[in-house]
Amino acid sequence: MFKQFYRGIATMLAVVVIFTLPEQRFPAFAAEVSQKTMVTISVRSSQSSELESRLDIDSPEIAQALNNAKKENVTNASCMTDIYVTMLQGNQEKRFRLEQSGNLWDESELKRLVLPRNVSSKLLNYADTLRKNHYGKLISWEDAEHIVSRKSIFSITDLETGLTFQVQRRAGNDHADVQPLTKEDTKIMKQIYNGRWSWKRKAILVHSNHEWLAASMNGMPHGGDGIPDNGFSGHFCVHFFRSTTHRSNDPDLAHQLMVHKAAGNLRSFFDSASPLILAESFVEAMNQQDSEILRQVSEGIAKEKFEFFIQEMESLMSIRTKKHRGSGNTDNTNDSGWDENLSVELELQVAIHKKGDSKRNIAYLFIFNRKSKQSPWRIEDIVANGEQGTQKEKHDSQNQSRMSEDNDDNNGDRTPISNEYLRHVIVGWSLTLYWLDYAANPNN
Repeated sequence: MFKQFYRGIATMLAVVVIFTLPEQRFPAFAAEVSQKTMVTISVRSSQSSELESRLDIDSPEIAQALNNAKKENVTNASCMTDIYVTMLQGNQEKRFRLEQSGNLWDESELKRLVLPRNVSSKLLNYADTLRKNHYGKLISWEDAEHIVSRKSIFSITDLETGLTFQVQRRAGNDHADVQPLTKEDTKIMKQIYNGRWSWKRKAILVHSNHEWLAASMNGMPHGGDGIPDNGFSGHFCVHFFRSTTHRSNDPDLAHQLMVHKAAGNLRSFFDSASPLILAESFVEAMNQQDSEILRQVSEGIAKEKFEFFIQEMESLMSIRTKKHRGSGNTDNTNDSGWDENLSVELELQVAIHKKGDSKRNIAYLFIFNRKSKQSPWRIEDIVANGEQGTQKEKHDSQNQSRMSEDNDDNNGDRTPISNEYLRHVIVGWSLTLYWLDYAANPNN
C-alpha cells in the first residue's frame, strides 16, 4: 500500500511540475512569415524634435535578421543619439536605438539585438545617408558670408520645431544681421520662441542657393531697422562656424554649440574638446535649456546626477560662467598642462539665477577622466558647492559606492537555472522512481 502511495505521489508530482512551472513559449514562426515587416529609420536632433527625416526600408533580409536576432541583456548601450529604428509587424510596433556598432538596443527592455555584420553595416549606411540629408553643412563664416551676401533673401528652418520663415541679410561683418521679410515671417519666428522674444540661441538650417547650411540664431530684436511693416523692430543675429560677436574676437560658445548641433556633429565636437570647453559647454547647455546638448556633454556621469541637473535646468532663469583668463576659446585644443593627464579636476565659478529667487554665485567642481592620452575627455562627476559635505568627500563617497555596486554585480553574475531545465530534471526523476517501483512490484 505504501508503494502505491509513493507511486501516486511521484505521478502527481510530475503532472504538477509540468503544469505549474512557467511555460517556455516558442515563437510563432507561421505568424512571422505571413505578416509583412516594415523597418523605418528616422533622424531627429532630439527626442522631442518635430523636424524628422524618415526612410522606410522594405527589405526581407533586414526584417528576417531583426526577427531572428540574438538578444543580450544590456543596461547601457553606446547609441547614436539622433537615430531611431522602428519595426512594424502587423499591428505591433517595436522601437529601437541604433548602436555605434550597428546593433539595435531596446531601451524599454534593456536588450540588445545582435545582427549579422552585413545587416548592421546596411543600417549604419542608411543612417549616415539620412543624417547627411537632415542636417546642414558646416562651413566657416568666411565662406558663408558669400552665400548669404548683403541684401540676399534666404529661409531659416528651426531644427526643433521644423518651422520655416524668410529673412533678408541687412548688415554684419562678423556674422549676419538679418530681419524677417514680412509680418507673417515675424509671426513664425516668434512662434519658434514660444511667443516671447529671447536672447537664447536656436540651432537652425539656412537655405540659400540650393545650399543647406548649419547655423545659429538668437531671438531678440535689437539695433537698426531696415524693412518697414514687417512687425519686427530691429534685426537679429545669425551665426555660422567660427563667426564672432561685435564685442569679441572669440566665437560665442553658445552659438557654436548650436551650429554644431545643426550640423549633426555635437558628438565629434565634444570628443575633441578640452576639459575647460566641456565644463563651459555644460553650463551653456543649462543656460540655453537644451536637454540634448546637456545629455551629450554629460556623457559619463551617473544617470541620477544627470536627472538632477535636468531638474535644475528647468528651474533656471539663467546660469553663466564667470569668465576668466583663457576662457571663451572654442578651438577645442587641450589646455596647457593637461596633455599628459588622464584625470583632471576643474572648478568653475558660475552666476546662477533661479525662478523666484535672487542671483547668487556658486562653484561647480568638474571631475574629468579619459582612458588614454588619445581618448576623449569625459565628465565623471559634477559637484556644486552647496551640496552636503565637501566636494572631495562627496566624490570619494560616490566612488566607494560605485565600487561596491561593481562587486555586487560581479558576485551575482552567475548563470541562472532555467525553468525548462528544472522541469525536465524533476519529471525525469519522478518517472524513473515510478518505473523502478513498477518493475520491482508489477502486481502492486
